[in-house]
Amino acid sequence: MPMSKRNPRVYSGSINRLCNTLIVSLFACSTVFVPLAGASIYFVAPWGVPAGDGTWEHPLDLPTALSSKSPAKPGDILALRSGTYKGAFVSVLSGTANNPITIREVPEARVTIDGSLTVQGAWATYWGLEVMNSSGERTKGRPVGVDIFGPHTKFINLIVHDAGGGMGLWTPAVDAEVYGCLIYDNGWQGPDPDRGHGHGIYTQNQTGTKRIVDNILFNGYGWGIHAYTEGGSLNGFHIEGNTVFNSGSDTRQGYRYDNILVGGLRPAERIELIANYTYHTLGKGGRNRLGYSAPNKDVLVRDNYFAGGSPVLSVSGWQKVTMAGNTFLGLQNLLSLIRPAGAETSDYQIDNNTYLGGDASTPFNLQNQSVDFPQWQEAGNFDHNGRLVATPNKRTVGTKVFVRPNRYEPGRANVTVYNWDLKPNIEVDLQEVLTEGASYEVRNVLDYYGDPVAMGTYSGAPVKLPMTGTSTGPEFNAFVVLSRPLQSPTLPRHQ
Repeated sequence: MPMSKRNPRVYSGSINRLCNTLIVSLFACSTVFVPLAGASIYFVAPWGVPAGDGTWEHPLDLPTALSSKSPAKPGDILALRSGTYKGAFVSVLSGTANNPITIREVPEARVTIDGSLTVQGAWATYWGLEVMNSSGERTKGRPVGVDIFGPHTKFINLIVHDAGGGMGLWTPAVDAEVYGCLIYDNGWQGPDPDRGHGHGIYTQNQTGTKRIVDNILFNGYGWGIHAYTEGGSLNGFHIEGNTVFNSGSDTRQGYRYDNILVGGLRPAERIELIANYTYHTLGKGGRNRLGYSAPNKDVLVRDNYFAGGSPVLSVSGWQKVTMAGNTFLGLQNLLSLIRPAGAETSDYQIDNNTYLGGDASTPFNLQNQSVDFPQWQEAGNFDHNGRLVATPNKRTVGTKVFVRPNRYEPGRANVTVYNWDLKPNIEVDLQEVLTEGASYEVRNVLDYYGDPVAMGTYSGAPVKLPMTGTSTGPEFNAFVVLSRPLQSPTLPRHQ
């Protein structure tokens, strides 16, 4: 029957059922969030209206969908349609522990919030949204992209860029998680000699444990992951699998700030840094820092790859430190360590670490004294199973590739490459990510919305990725692997 002769109500209902089926199929592919039986799906669009009923033909506007007037109840889904949503949005949506509310894009949509998003509600998941600020004014403050106050919230695979700061992850957001996000080019800078302002993730915590996992943060005007406080708390952080590089490079002076900082004017405790990957262009400065000015309790540093900066990592003021399986690579000072008065030697377990480079003859700093590797081992009772590989030509060799499959989306992964041999291309094994016959694409995070750097049907063979043509190449690059459906779902267009 021609569309013009169909009953409009029947047609509208069939379209809505089709879209609901597509959304449910999308969630069924995830490893965690599958819509519960009876859950409702409400569509939201830039052209939506407060009186919309949330169907495909009559979508809601975003302010209403996120407000106390929203029809979304625990377990429901808000499905955002393609387009740009301009404004400063505030979400009070609250689900429950067993029935969180989910806010994410419809299949194959690009959903852009041009402004900011503040989250106050609990037990809600925000997934796959782009949050940015199109203003070209970078000489004064601008809103943080995503400001998080809601407890038990999750932020999965967001893209946050060109905001006043990437994400604020604050104390009221108990047990919140930021996962798989791209966070870049955030911040601003005032007149000379003012420094850059606005960090990738600025966070504090008192109760529970915040999870900052598998994100990629780069460039920007301030620090990368900035767990800092003057009067608040820094208790309980699990920081794992993040790639953080060239923090501060967007400043007028091209400064390099801390890729990762945990410490402030109040004690920090229950800190875990596991399998993170950091990079500063060699010789440009920058560092990573654990400890600021206050005495701290305990920190675990395991299986990280820290490259660039001087020192590459600074650790100060901790009562208990466990540090093993890490790699430190730099041109001069590789690791600086200051134990506070009263700290027991037995509470410093530092062993099985690898140190690469260190142009200076004394690449370690222990209690404010420069020492060589044997002195480091003897005076600190450290790294008896560790090793130092000196590089008199100031460069190391080899290639290190780290692949982090996405926990929430099968077929997605972050890939971080240290290409010390400066090869124009490298081959990456993606067998843990893709299945044979899957359609895929790979995007360089430095040009995420540009053309893919590799795409095709996965055969099981390594995938070749180019290492040139970027500001960090060929020495370093980071990529996102995405599986694509062989045929994109066809959805009706808004007329």
